[in-house]
Amino acid sequence: MTNTNNRNPYITGRSIHEPEKFFGREELFEFIRSNLNNNEKIILLYGQRRIGKSSVLKQVPHQIDLQEFVFVSCDFQEHSISSLGDILYSLAKEIAGKLSVNSDIVILYSQEEFNNNPDLFSDNFLPQIYQQLGNKNLLLLLDEFDVVSSVDQISDDRNRFFSYLHSLINREEKLFIITVLGRFKDDLQNLVSLFRNAPTEQFNLLDKKNTKKLITEPAKGMLDYQDDAIEEIWKLSSGHPCLIQYICFNLFGYLRSKQRSTVTCEDVKSIVEPTLESARGALDSLWDGLCTHEKLVFSGVAEAQKIALKKNQSVPKDPLMQLKNCGVIQTEELIQAVDQLTNKDYLYLDKEKEVRVKIEFIRRWLEKSKPLRQQIFTSLQVLEEIRKEEIDQIFTEARELYKSGEIHKEIECYEKILKLNPNHFTTLLVLAEIYFEVKNFEKALELHDRRYQIDCIRNLDCTRNKVGLLLALENYGEYLIKQGKFSQAKKQFEAVLEIEPDRKSAKDKLREIEAIIEQQQRDMKPENNKQQLQINSVILLISVGIVAIIGSIFGNIIYQSSTSCPQGKQKLNDECVTNVTALPIINDPIQGNISSGDRTLFFSIPNSYRDQGIEAFKQGNYTQAIKLFQQAITANRSDPEVRIYYNNAIARQRGNPFTLAVVVPGENGRDRAQEILRGVAQSQDQFNVNGGRDGRSLEIVIANDGDNEKQAEQIAQYLVDTSVLGVIGHGKSWTTQAALPIYKKAGMPIISPTSSANNLSGNNFFRTTPSDAGFGKKLAKCTNDSRLNTAVIVYNPKEIYSNSLREEFEKNFKGQIISKIDLRDPILNIEQELKNKDSLSQNLQAVILLPNVDHTATALDIAKVNINNKLGLKLLGGDALYNQKTLDEGGNGVEDLVLAVPWFREAPQAKVFSQTAYKLWEKDISWRTATSYDAAQAFMNSLSAQPSRETILQKLPQTNLSAKLTSGNNLEFKKGERQNEAVLVKVESGKFKYLEQCSP
Repeated sequence: MTNTNNRNPYITGRSIHEPEKFFGREELFEFIRSNLNNNEKIILLYGQRRIGKSSVLKQVPHQIDLQEFVFVSCDFQEHSISSLGDILYSLAKEIAGKLSVNSDIVILYSQEEFNNNPDLFSDNFLPQIYQQLGNKNLLLLLDEFDVVSSVDQISDDRNRFFSYLHSLINREEKLFIITVLGRFKDDLQNLVSLFRNAPTEQFNLLDKKNTKKLITEPAKGMLDYQDDAIEEIWKLSSGHPCLIQYICFNLFGYLRSKQRSTVTCEDVKSIVEPTLESARGALDSLWDGLCTHEKLVFSGVAEAQKIALKKNQSVPKDPLMQLKNCGVIQTEELIQAVDQLTNKDYLYLDKEKEVRVKIEFIRRWLEKSKPLRQQIFTSLQVLEEIRKEEIDQIFTEARELYKSGEIHKEIECYEKILKLNPNHFTTLLVLAEIYFEVKNFEKALELHDRRYQIDCIRNLDCTRNKVGLLLALENYGEYLIKQGKFSQAKKQFEAVLEIEPDRKSAKDKLREIEAIIEQQQRDMKPENNKQQLQINSVILLISVGIVAIIGSIFGNIIYQSSTSCPQGKQKLNDECVTNVTALPIINDPIQGNISSGDRTLFFSIPNSYRDQGIEAFKQGNYTQAIKLFQQAITANRSDPEVRIYYNNAIARQRGNPFTLAVVVPGENGRDRAQEILRGVAQSQDQFNVNGGRDGRSLEIVIANDGDNEKQAEQIAQYLVDTSVLGVIGHGKSWTTQAALPIYKKAGMPIISPTSSANNLSGNNFFRTTPSDAGFGKKLAKCTNDSRLNTAVIVYNPKEIYSNSLREEFEKNFKGQIISKIDLRDPILNIEQELKNKDSLSQNLQAVILLPNVDHTATALDIAKVNINNKLGLKLLGGDALYNQKTLDEGGNGVEDLVLAVPWFREAPQAKVFSQTAYKLWEKDISWRTATSYDAAQAFMNSLSAQPSRETILQKLPQTNLSAKLTSGNNLEFKKGERQNEAVLVKVESGKFKYLEQCSP
């Protein structure tokens, strides 16, 4: 490089004014010259964003030598919402300024005058301009001409800019116009049809010759480009002038830093990544000019090329292939988008009919910044909006047919919706469940699979529809077994394991099927006589029975088959519930999981009054919503969601409510969610009935994190960006842990009624349940007091709650831990673990059951082995086992089981609150209801006349509520921890009983 102080000669971020720095476009200038000579009054130019349209317009006076024209430029970028009068005033100022007219000759009117009478421009202003121009014509160069298209929506014809301009051109002999459109002419049919006789020309990419000029000429004498470097820039840019400028701009800086002047191919490759970053604004502008369907196709083709390059394969000929692989079905809009992108020079169709991104530099940017799954996620709502009004009507009709039990007509409605819009994803799940109900398993699986793909794209860990897909596969497999189609059944369970490799229920079924198939193959051998066949059948039955028994004792079968439910219902949370065709239409993946009364988060609980109340609430008719939610409460007194919505409607009607949020697991853990909500609803109900505070009532926002860490983060981010003052939740330690950093950063106070993990802490974090340290100490003390000196711990080392409870027990247990059993072990043999010689030699006395919720079934199997084998081991455990399921499924095996729990309704201090709650809910409440009530009470005690998150965080550490104001214990916090011990309960005669203390 001969002079390191030379300024970078390449131009980025602005149009090119200087003639000496502009290269190429000779054919385009010839097109303009020829049409002006032919007396064409208006010329339309269009093309990609950032392809140099404005630069060409600025070069017209320099490149076209036509003495009979005077050129005046005007940029319409600032006039997207201007009135006709405003635009004409601006245009008049540009003309007068450009021509330096004498104000005595040309009278300039005010902006107000042009707005009152736009015809002043044509009738008074232009004639004076023509007089000064003499024999010359006025040529207006209008940049971003289409920006003012919004003005064309004004109803008065006289105020429609394009119509006004069209009439002006037709009657003004001395007026000529060249316009540059920021969009393609196909996107502006109304404008093009108005000027349908005008010559039009598209800005194409530069050819190789002009590309070389644009690369080498600006840096002549400063940089020496080798041929392979020029070729590499050509491959990257395909002649896009803006991208060439960015690449060369970065190259110039790179070579200057290296004190070199020769540009090699390797130099070009080395600056691609930083250039992608520096050109981001230009590329974003290009992207913003595309419609949603074009964006989807563009990212899809880029994704296909990426995969093909990695696998060293050819690019798929179908440009929509990757979209189909992600569950998006081909529509007319997507097919048109392919053609539009091809016409716009974004896509290239080669001789082999392979569709590629035409510009390699843009392809790399798409791969990095606009991945396909991200674009599908952001486009879900738009995809569902196609023919929305028509589809909403059909959906309403289908819901009515559902209520009347006309299932086949209901199917016809949903199929009609998918025919109108194959990407109406809300319909997929509903229809999949109905097909499953009528035993059309193939169709059900097809729809479940599509919905599963879409939910994976939504980054919801696919949880909800993963469950639906797995259940569909397993139940279809069960159906095929009953039909004797074992090979087909085997494929279904193999498909289950591809999605969830550790799913024990599927593994057990596969073993059964393989045993049957193997026996059938043996039976087909000619040497097998009738007697041998009978013997084999007996052996087969015994083998299958053994497998079933082992699955019953040791299996951790989390999901249940819905075939055990009556027609029209399905298994959910171990209950038969109304089919989920009642699921409301929800488009947004986050807002669809948040509600103040505008949707239900528990679609498996039918309540027509609730549904009507929701509609009234959404319309802002709070008086009607209050009446309907009151009826919904009467219809189902144990449902806390409708009571919260009832109070929210009251709060909205009164105006200016305080707002808190409660985050629960929704349908994924419906029973637990309802228990938490009962406590919050009871506290809210009392607060509002007592007049609230300073005339303000309380509104509760319910959010569903689905027991999913990613979704918990998304919910937390949403809540911190709202007016919510504080959060009660989340339902699990791991979801609370995922969301806590977001709340900390935003200064959002959070009180968890159920998350007990020891590692949860912070100046904004409080809890109304004892921590795992408290539970562990209580269990260890009970074990010590019972003089149990040897123990086995059963836990999940990878789950935060289970593992921290194990740590605290070990710290405080005075005896010996003989072994620790991992509940996740796929080949866990419980009898062998409990009866091995090492354990017997150590005289094993106790088993400490510390499962997380997902492994409680295995823990109960241990209890059954203990009773069935008369091992006589004492069983103690954590609060994950404190539920009716433990009593129902544990049977005699859990008799005398001792648990450490946060709260117990029969404890002396809890009886008053539990009786009050029973009257409200007409059922016994759980510890989650009590601790959630206390969390809400703590928040309400921290409210003030003008509360903020900051004032609440100041008051929460000072909380000191008496037992009368809580669920039975005084409520104080020390470093966020509640100052109460855990409570002991013991199973006696199939019921939980209060245990004051442990004894030998």
